[in-house]
Amino acid sequence: MAAAATSCFVVVLALCLLVSMALMAGHYYGRAELVAGPGCSRLVRANPLFVQDITVRAAEEEGSGASGLVLYGLAEIPGLLDDVPAVWSEARRVVLPANSHKEWVYFLNSGSQIEVNCSVEPGTGLTNPLRITIAQAAGKVGFTQWSEEPSVHGTGAVRQSINSSDDYYVTVSNLRDQDTTVTLDFRISAVLYNTSGAEYACSPSPGSSGCTYRLPILGENVAVLSSGLKQGVKVELSYGPRWIVYFVGSAILAVSLLLLYEVLSVLLGFCCAVVADQRTTTATTTASLLECKEEEEGGSRGSSFESVSSHDGEAGDEEEGRRLCVVCCDARRDCFFMPCGHSATCHACGTKIVEGDASCCPFCRRKLKKVRR
Repeated sequence: MAAAATSCFVVVLALCLLVSMALMAGHYYGRAELVAGPGCSRLVRANPLFVQDITVRAAEEEGSGASGLVLYGLAEIPGLLDDVPAVWSEARRVVLPANSHKEWVYFLNSGSQIEVNCSVEPGTGLTNPLRITIAQAAGKVGFTQWSEEPSVHGTGAVRQSINSSDDYYVTVSNLRDQDTTVTLDFRISAVLYNTSGAEYACSPSPGSSGCTYRLPILGENVAVLSSGLKQGVKVELSYGPRWIVYFVGSAILAVSLLLLYEVLSVLLGFCCAVVADQRTTTATTTASLLECKEEEEGGSRGSSFESVSSHDGEAGDEEEGRRLCVVCCDARRDCFFMPCGHSATCHACGTKIVEGDASCCPFCRRKLKKVRR
């Protein structure tokens, strides 16, 4: 029993550890690649009970210092600077091939605004218009699923107020059958997080090990990832697991499952024992009822004949149905058993009973020796 319990404990503990490592390497606390666009101020949150640190690495192809990428660590969730938004403009001249589109990504917090002015170089026919789309990235799979925005014929503008913090794609698509040159003017008013009370600040350089902010196990510490206003940067965000919590949690889970197994084993054993006792009691009672009585010493032949005489004396007063054989219920009782003297069957049935394995009287269950007419 002890060896079986130990084997069960080892198997359950190994299973719990595998599940924990799968969770740590999975979607929630695995690596994530994202684009920190110009003016990005992204809040990064993680459960400090399971996450020990947050690491940010900049892509190697980005120029050092050009992006202004900074990782801030704060003891609590910071507020948004609604009254002092960061405002900047971008001018882009884009050559769009026929039936194609080009996109730019910006992470904007709630309360931000974006405006895109578009103008097509003169001298090109506009049989089919250009289309400018500002779409939220959450839940979007491709450009064809984005919501439609006003189209631009020659010159036009699209404005959008941001109601929820997320990645937003600004897309310009050419629906014509020939190449088109477009001039775009972006004007963005972004609401940033207040990082003045940060207890940690680090600017990761491309190709380095990155910046790591360690989270205390108690508290609501968060991180804020900010970038400059000139250009975006590709970053890799990863989470370090708090191993001690996973090991202790796995051990507690394994012990709990083992205790549950022991309790169920005791309960099932008790129920099986009760059922076995009931079956034993039933079998003993049945055996005692079927057991034939041994012949008493001192010879009971006189009492047997007295029993026969008594039965013969009363036979005349019994109904016809009570005079029939108790075995075949067809022939009349015409014999008696010895040594008990009871008359219960016809001679044919009585002979079968005496010659059988359990030759006992149907009335008193005494052992029979012979049958007489």
